[in-house]
Amino acid sequence: MRNRYITEECNKILNFWKLEEYFTPSDYPELTLTIKEGKQDIPFDAYYNAYSTRSLPLKEYKAHNEYLRQKHKSDEKLYNRANVYCGCYKIKTFVEKMAEKCKLDMEKYAEINELSGRFYIFSVQIDLDGKLTEEGVQISPFFYAVLCMIKSEGINVNIMQEDICKLNEDVNELLKQNDIQILEFTDITIVKNIVFDKLGVENESQVGLEGASDKVYACKGLKKEDETSDFFSFYLDEIERVQKNYKNNEHVIKYTTALLSDNQKKITIDSDVNAMKKWLEVDKFPLAKYPSKFSPTLMQQLAINIAVSEKDRNEKIFSVNGPPGTGKTTLLKEIIASNVVQMAEVLIKYGIDGGDFVFRKVESASNASYTEKYYEIPEEIAKFGILVVSNNNGAVENITLDLPKSADMEKEKTRTDYFDRKTNKEVYFSAVADKLLGKEGSAWGLISARMGRKSYVTEVLESCVFARKNDDSNKVTLDLARDDTISWNEAIEKFDTAKRKVLSLREDIKKDQKLLSVFYKERENLAKRKWELKQLTIEKEQLNKKLNEIKTELESNEKETLEQEGEIKYIKEHSSIFKKLLILLGLGKIGRHVAEKQKYVEELIIKHEDIKRRYSLAVRNTEQVCGKIENQYSIISTLEKKVQILEEKVYGNNESLKNKYKNNFADRNFYDAIKESENSQNACPWTFDEYDMAREELFFASLQVRKAFILESPYIKRNLFVYEAYNNGKYTIEEKKEMFPHLFNSLSIVIPVLSSTFASVGRFLKHAGNMSLGMLIIDESGQAIPQSALGALYRTKRAVVVGDPLQVEPVVTIPKVLIDILADSTGVANEYKVIENSAQTFADNINEFSGMIGERQVGCPLVVHRRCIEPMFSISNMISYDNRMFNKTHKKEDYLKQEQPFLIKKSGWINVEGTENGSKDHFVKNQAERVCQLLENALHIYTNLYETDDKIFIITPFRTVAESMRKFVIGYFSVKGYDKEMLTKWTKNCVGTVHTFQGKDANEVLFVLGCSDKSVGAMNWVVKKANILNVACTRAKYRIAFIGNLNDWKNRRRYTKQMVFRGAWHLSESGACHGDHLWIPGIYAGAG
Repeated sequence: MRNRYITEECNKILNFWKLEEYFTPSDYPELTLTIKEGKQDIPFDAYYNAYSTRSLPLKEYKAHNEYLRQKHKSDEKLYNRANVYCGCYKIKTFVEKMAEKCKLDMEKYAEINELSGRFYIFSVQIDLDGKLTEEGVQISPFFYAVLCMIKSEGINVNIMQEDICKLNEDVNELLKQNDIQILEFTDITIVKNIVFDKLGVENESQVGLEGASDKVYACKGLKKEDETSDFFSFYLDEIERVQKNYKNNEHVIKYTTALLSDNQKKITIDSDVNAMKKWLEVDKFPLAKYPSKFSPTLMQQLAINIAVSEKDRNEKIFSVNGPPGTGKTTLLKEIIASNVVQMAEVLIKYGIDGGDFVFRKVESASNASYTEKYYEIPEEIAKFGILVVSNNNGAVENITLDLPKSADMEKEKTRTDYFDRKTNKEVYFSAVADKLLGKEGSAWGLISARMGRKSYVTEVLESCVFARKNDDSNKVTLDLARDDTISWNEAIEKFDTAKRKVLSLREDIKKDQKLLSVFYKERENLAKRKWELKQLTIEKEQLNKKLNEIKTELESNEKETLEQEGEIKYIKEHSSIFKKLLILLGLGKIGRHVAEKQKYVEELIIKHEDIKRRYSLAVRNTEQVCGKIENQYSIISTLEKKVQILEEKVYGNNESLKNKYKNNFADRNFYDAIKESENSQNACPWTFDEYDMAREELFFASLQVRKAFILESPYIKRNLFVYEAYNNGKYTIEEKKEMFPHLFNSLSIVIPVLSSTFASVGRFLKHAGNMSLGMLIIDESGQAIPQSALGALYRTKRAVVVGDPLQVEPVVTIPKVLIDILADSTGVANEYKVIENSAQTFADNINEFSGMIGERQVGCPLVVHRRCIEPMFSISNMISYDNRMFNKTHKKEDYLKQEQPFLIKKSGWINVEGTENGSKDHFVKNQAERVCQLLENALHIYTNLYETDDKIFIITPFRTVAESMRKFVIGYFSVKGYDKEMLTKWTKNCVGTVHTFQGKDANEVLFVLGCSDKSVGAMNWVVKKANILNVACTRAKYRIAFIGNLNDWKNRRRYTKQMVFRGAWHLSESGACHGDHLWIPGIYAGAG
């Protein structure tokens, strides 16, 4: 019953996500209306309206190609085709018609009346002679989906991607049959009539199509390297593929249904000390360590240990919450180190000569050399491959292009010199890595490579080749590593030696932990013995008191007995014979009196015996307790000496555990108030220099095993040749499905980390089946819409999801009211309507490990920040992270000094008044001029500024400001003699929106706010949540300047007037701050 419910819910959710993809409207892309050729502005892309030229600008594209050839540009930079876009219609009227036909409740969906924006209905791709390309006509999924609902007069329409593809094919076939050439904008009318005829549209008003602009057509030139289709939904095919096959993939089911109510008990890994200790056991650490002088921090190491473990976990998806600067890359590096050593162990197990690798013949290539067969890669090996995927192309490139850089692996920055290219010509296919990075000596080894786009895949496969007979002698191939590579047997021997050393040191750590445990045990025993001695002393005191009481009682008894006996004797001696007779017979008054006295004496004598017995017992008990006390003193004396010796071993000044492990010594004090303990949070428990050095050496030895395996076994060489042929279009579809996972997993043996954007996964991993690949790492997952991760999750065996919902949220262009309509029509839970949902949200929900940031439950949280100084750190920490982070940025106090060589001497606000362009264009020219003045000053500090990408960022919340800012900077400095191509590259990398800079950082940030009093709504959008301010501030390592009109911003949330200290101030022309008091957004009282 439960399974049936889950299946039904999965299908609802997948249908909802498909509709979301269909209902994302497409506006015209940005056109390049003029293009620079030298100092001239040449007409380029074009719109068509009643006043414009009829001809498409195909001749202009050809002419510009000639100019580019003269400049010796590569073919990738030449224009080889164009997209022509048809129609510019209002979203509002189109959706209103859908709502009318489907009889939607307009009170419930009143926001339809507030819709804005526009869309086009199809594009036509042509070559520069006006002939259709293979892509040809592409119908807008948004147009098609809404039209289907209008025509069927119902929301619940089964819309399939294959139906749109069939429509595209039919239209393209008709155009080809009639040999239609598209040279003028009006030729698009022919295509439009065919499309409308196929869809049964008699006229535009019938279906709610109303023009949004007089620009009814547009033409955009495309370079060879450009993506082709603007309509293509990267995720529709992926969702449909998963929907057909998800029932055999438990973690995809759990991910998809993550927001449904579930009483899963979570382990609060940031505060549950017992859980922490369990996951910090020495055997939970990766055997190898990625080269670095620095160690992971406490929460990083916990996350690493959990991520690499295949035991003691219930879920295949593990999420990590990584605020800015908390070391997500460190996390990835340590996972890489773990997987590298584990794969080395398995490669040694399989060997290079055995028959454990099954080969498969390829029927369609039976006559081809090198490519007629391939080897299957065992799952035991494949599972250690790593695929890094992100929605953010910059984040992907940051990781996979930064990991191989040799500058980070110099011996001064690591614990060994094995990875330093200054002393080692070859580390791990270093020449091939150099080729991929584009500069000799720039890479230490082939640790990672970017994939995804066809051009990237081709570049990697053409680089990761073995030499053929007729190859140029200068060709860079994997074989170049042979001259500096040890043999397979030597590699195994060195690996075994390095591993034994690590395991030996692990045993030492266990002995040290046992010693600490013995110390605590003996110390507790000593405390117990002292407590027992105290109790015995109390008991002795009580016994002595009792003994005195009994002694007094005995003396009293004896006295009383003697007195009574004396009285009897006196009576007898002084009585007459008659009375003596009466006394003897016990008769008479005197007889009875003496008898009673005698009886009383007898009772006293009996009591005396009892008292004597009790007294003897008390004496014995006292003597026993005294004996015990004496014994206890002896034991305590011995224990004190033992504890003293142990304490010296644990905490002493010489060779003690405390001195050995230093701040990483995880005794009981280490875990006191663990969430608030800065020292503990900055530590990596039970690690020390010698141990980390040995683990680094094992990482190197593991890479040498991998390299020897690649060079000496036939498997990888064969499969790489086949992969290259596959990439060039050989083999049948069925053959591709069979072989691709093995080809990709072969490349993963050569290159431990391969990366892609989510947008490219569906194409480049098209033929990878259910759980056929290794480990998935999703980076910047807080930016990714939930459905974007489906395809990658489906294809991999387990996943580590790293991100931060409190930074940039997913960019969702579909109007919220449409999300509500689609969610209601499919019957998904209300939680799925939330527009801020991300892949991180879903992963956090199913993660069995959690932590708390304020009142928000997140995945395993990282809390030690190592990027920004003040005030950037405190702004971020307060407005977003409930002050959970600790600032451990290197030399943070030194960098605060105003004599430091920065453009901005002290972070703060530059007040620039001005008016925005308007019509949703928030660019303010005065702000751009001030930025350029600052950049002129910056050129005296950073002399090669425009050749760098990490000195100054110009960041803004708005796309329109970013686009205009780029143009303004290029124009401003190109007339001053700076190379335009260099400026174009710099502005592409260093000028942009907040969303495009997540995952990057620079010395200084100019945060250009744009806007004026014309755009109150836009300013309110900026301050609505902390995310934008959080990300903008934490891109700046050392300085930030807010550039905008202070009067427009100072009373807004997180920028409120209450945060202004008394006194005005500004930045001078040199960039130095003047005035005693700075106004910093978000850090002072009143921050919302």
